Amino acid sequence: MTENNIQEQIALLNRKIDQVLENIEQQKRSREEFDDLIADLSIVGKDAFRQSVDLLDKSQVELDHCGLSCILIKILQNIDTFHEMLDMMESARDFMKDVSPILHQIGLDTVHKMNELDRKGYFEYGHQMKIFLDKFIQAFTIDDLLRLQDNLTNLTGIIRNLTDPDLVRSLNNISRVIGTIKMDDKIDDKSLWKLFLELRSPEVRKSLSYSLRMLKAMHGTEFPTNNINAGEPD
Repeated sequence: MTENNIQEQIALLNRKIDQVLENIEQQKRSREEFDDLIADLSIVGKDAFRQSVDLLDKSQVELDHCGLSCILIKILQNIDTFHEMLDMMESARDFMKDVSPILHQIGLDTVHKMNELDRKGYFEYGHQMKIFLDKFIQAFTIDDLLRLQDNLTNLTGIIRNLTDPDLVRSLNNISRVIGTIKMDDKIDDKSLWKLFLELRSPEVRKSLSYSLRMLKAMHGTEFPTNNINAGEPD
C-alpha cells in the first residue's frame, strides 16, 4: 500500500469521524432542547394546574379523582363509539354539501311560487275568506248548526237534486230572470181583460200548468195523468 493511499484513507476516516461527532453534537443539542421544552412545559403545566385548582376552589367545585378516572376509562372504552360519531359527522357534512344545492333550488322555487300566488291574488282571497268565515261564525250560532244537523237528510236530498243539469239550468234561468226583469207600472198595470187574453197564450197556459203541478207535488197531492184540458176550448 502506497503512502498516498494511506493518506486518503486517513482523510476519509477523519471525515467520517467528524460526521459522527457532528451527529452526536446535534443529538446532544436536540436532547438538551427537548429537556428544556419538557422543563418549560412542566413549569407551565404546574402553573396551569395550580391556577385551575385555585379557580375550582373559588368556584366551590370539588374534584373527585375517582370520578375523573372513571370518566377517562369510559372515554377509552368507548373510543370506537367516538370514531363512529366522527364518521357520522363527516357523512352528515358530505350529505349537507350534496343536498345544499337542492335545498337552495327548492327555496328559490318556493319563493317564485309564492310570488306567483300573490300576483294571482290567492293570499288576498284567503284573507277575505277568513273575514267571511269570521262573520259567518258570528252570525251562524251553535243552535243553527244543531238544527242543520237535524235536517241533514233533507239538505242531502237538496244537494243531490242540484246535481241534475236540468234543475240547475232552470234555477239559473229563474235567478237570471228575477235579477233582470223588474216591476214596471206601465207594462204590468193591465186590466183583467188583457190578463184573460194573455191566458189564451199557449206559453202562459203551459207555465201555469207547470206551476200548478209543482204546487200539488210539493203538497203531496197526486196530479191526474189525464189531460185536464181535454174537451175544453182554447
